[in-house]
Amino acid sequence: MRWSELESADCPIARALSILGDRWTLMILRDCFFGVHRFEAFQANLGISRTILRDRLAHLVQAGILVQRPYQDRPVRYDYVLSAKGKALNGVMLMLGEWGRTAVDGQPETQIRHRHQTCGHVLTPYVACAACGEEVVAKDVRAVRAA
Repeated sequence: MRWSELESADCPIARALSILGDRWTLMILRDCFFGVHRFEAFQANLGISRTILRDRLAHLVQAGILVQRPYQDRPVRYDYVLSAKGKALNGVMLMLGEWGRTAVDGQPETQIRHRHQTCGHVLTPYVACAACGEEVVAKDVRAVRAA
């Protein structure tokens, strides 16, 4: 399958990758979830070239994941904020971060953790079934075509 064919593939993971399947895109989204909104702040945090950052931000805006909000008139400058579609990636980003913290070599004890504001505990995200509430593990899942 060619990269250009992902967006029309009969697979939700392939279609998601057509938007998110780039290291800079995921790092920009990580920063958005950490409260970064401005071009200069993304560039400073990521060490990314202006051209690549401009292109990735435009791609995320075009995909409806980020929304541009002007904060200055002359010259026009924008904040980039998560749309509802972008905020829906929260669980994906939390799970990806947890996988990176626990399954990828490094120093997990020094890495960022998330605190659940409601209960005050350090968050350990997991996937659960919305119908029964049980944790979902790979051995208990089967892919089926929608009817």
